[in-house]
Amino acid sequence: MNQNGALIFMPFVDNKGIKIHYKTIGQGIPLVMQHGFMSDHTEFVGYLDEFKDEFKLILIDLRGHGDSDKPHDFSSYSVEILTSDILAVLDDLNVEKAHYWGYSMGGHIGFGLATLHPERFLSYILGGITPQAPDKELKQKVQGFSKLMKSGADGFLAYLEKSGVEITAKVEEEIRSHDFESLYAFWASEVFFDDDRHMARIDAPILLYNGEKDSWGHHPRGLEYEEMRSNVKYISFPDYGHEVHEYPELITSSVKSFLKNTLEN
Repeated sequence: MNQNGALIFMPFVDNKGIKIHYKTIGQGIPLVMQHGFMSDHTEFVGYLDEFKDEFKLILIDLRGHGDSDKPHDFSSYSVEILTSDILAVLDDLNVEKAHYWGYSMGGHIGFGLATLHPERFLSYILGGITPQAPDKELKQKVQGFSKLMKSGADGFLAYLEKSGVEITAKVEEEIRSHDFESLYAFWASEVFFDDDRHMARIDAPILLYNGEKDSWGHHPRGLEYEEMRSNVKYISFPDYGHEVHEYPELITSSVKSFLKNTLEN
């Protein structure tokens, strides 16, 4: 129990030989919170106080990240395997159904869950992502990022510095803490698709959000997806890019309203 009286558990679950680390906070309706690429479960720390009194928050370190195991083979990172990690955690907690909140790569995995395991989830909150197949420009961006991961910590630090990021001792320590061999295997695996399989019919409610300046081009695709599907609510933030999730004060009220409406219907 933490200083605010919230119940906290930080166990591991074994999924076919790979240990997946997760953390639970609070009690109530299960809500999975799944971080993005090159992050860990602490990505959601700014949201916890607003949700822990009503929900049992389930924060998972993706394989290759945080305290979870970090295999180096490409075959360990398909969407089928990444979604199975989420189910392994839910099974370990005896949770039959949950709400799901994922950002960036966590959102991509959310679309995988909605496609492969819709019976396990009540609703989806997905940010920094869209389900459409990547166009030529996005494919080139994905391939370029794969090469960047292959260049390791030195290459990534050089990229950040060239992008205008000040490489402080803290920044360098954080970057060098990553296992880049596993990150490269993750990114270069079959985690991305060349088709619209994530556009398959999803009946559960979806809240989708993006920054309109997101360099991955998600905003126009988010508008398109909302137009196509009556169960999708899309919100966007004009002055923000892919980092919009780092501002809980922008996101929290919309997520609360969405979950309230979902629970009442």
